[in-house]
Amino acid sequence: MNHTLLYIEDDDNNISLVQALLKRRPHIELHVATNGRDGVQAALDKHPGLILLDNRLPDATGGEILRKLTSATATAAIPVVAFSSDSGDIIDELIANGAAESVAKPFDIHQFLAIIDRYLP
Repeated sequence: MNHTLLYIEDDDNNISLVQALLKRRPHIELHVATNGRDGVQAALDKHPGLILLDNRLPDATGGEILRKLTSATATAAIPVVAFSSDSGDIIDELIANGAAESVAKPFDIHQFLAIIDRYLP
C-alpha cells in the first residue's frame, strides 16, 4: 500500500535530505511544495497521509499554514509534523495550534524515520 507525504519546505538542502531518506521507504510517495499557498493547495489536491511543515516559508509562517489546514474540513484530520529550527516557544505554539508533534532542525535521522513510520506504516 502506498502512502502520500507532503513536505512544505523552501530549503533545497532540506528537501534533498528528506528525498534521500525516503528512498528507504519506497511505499511513500513524496510531494513537495516550496511555499505555503502551494502547500495548502497540494494538501487539498493530494490528500496526504502526513504533512511535514517548515515554520519559515517565503509567503507565510508555519502557524498560518497550520491554521488553514486545521480549519479546512478536507485537511483537518491530516496529521502535521512541524519541522523547525526555531525556539521552543514557536514549537509549543505549533503544537498548541494542532501540529501532531515537532522535529527540531537539524534532526536525527532515526527519529525522523520513526515519525514517518508511525504515521505512514
